[in-house]
Amino acid sequence: MAHIKKTKMAKTWPVPRKGKGKRFVAVPSHAAGKGISILFLLRDVLKIADTRKEVRYMTLNGMVKVNNSTRKDENFPVQVFDTLSLEKAKLNYRLEIVSKKFNLVEITAKEAETKIVKIAGKKIIGAKKIQMNLDDGQNLLTTAKFSVGDSILLNTKESKIVKVLPLKEGAKVEVVLGKHAGEKGELIGFEELVRGRNYQIKLEDKTVSLPYKTILVIE
Repeated sequence: MAHIKKTKMAKTWPVPRKGKGKRFVAVPSHAAGKGISILFLLRDVLKIADTRKEVRYMTLNGMVKVNNSTRKDENFPVQVFDTLSLEKAKLNYRLEIVSKKFNLVEITAKEAETKIVKIAGKKIIGAKKIQMNLDDGQNLLTTAKFSVGDSILLNTKESKIVKVLPLKEGAKVEVVLGKHAGEKGELIGFEELVRGRNYQIKLEDKTVSLPYKTILVIE
């Protein structure tokens, strides 16, 4: 079980880096730069449990779901836009970015059936099937038309694509990394670079040029 000092944790984590309380926090088993462990969320954020032992009891007994899949490892990471469900308690949350920090936002059971995720790659499997590689590590076989960089609205209960959200002018996006993290805007154009391109995003009070990895199409 890996821990780090609070002063070393990412600034996006939703607990004070200094002050009274525990000096160390639990880190997830993988995707440490993208997510927060179930243990950290249940014990340190929601305060549903007091100890690691209590969280482990909950996970081993199938009481915790991430994206509608039961997770029995308390170190499993919950990533941005993932859902965390405690069915016995009838509680559902989505991990979002609020004021540049990860934040668990309570949602309905119906809302917990879906999540938005970026398409990170594609692979031709056959004449009619394409493998869609998602940013959260999942792979889906599909006949849908899509491009790398688009997002999908995914029904996580059925592993079914509800719709593709294209990365194109007019798309509504959310900034997921950097100093504008958590802000929403509209894709209004492109800035061609020597290598690749940046995306011009009209935020509420300004227009910014951002790299591909920092934005996610949400509508």
